Amino acid sequence: MLLRILRTDKVIPVIQKMIKKDKEMGPQYIIPPAFDMEKTFADSSNKSPIIIVLSAGADPMSELMKLAAA
Repeated sequence: MLLRILRTDKVIPVIQKMIKKDKEMGPQYIIPPAFDMEKTFADSSNKSPIIIVLSAGADPMSELMKLAAA
């Protein structure tokens, strides 16, 4: 809490560092898995569609074009 009061810009990096060093968690809780559009498409159906949430700089169009060509 003291860190949050004094240095709000350091809170997230410190939490990530603590999670990486924890023996029960580790870096797999910090690093996102690679996105596989083919696997995602195989898991979808007309009752469970694919929903892509975009963030700044994200462009899934190339992955969609590769999937459409296959």
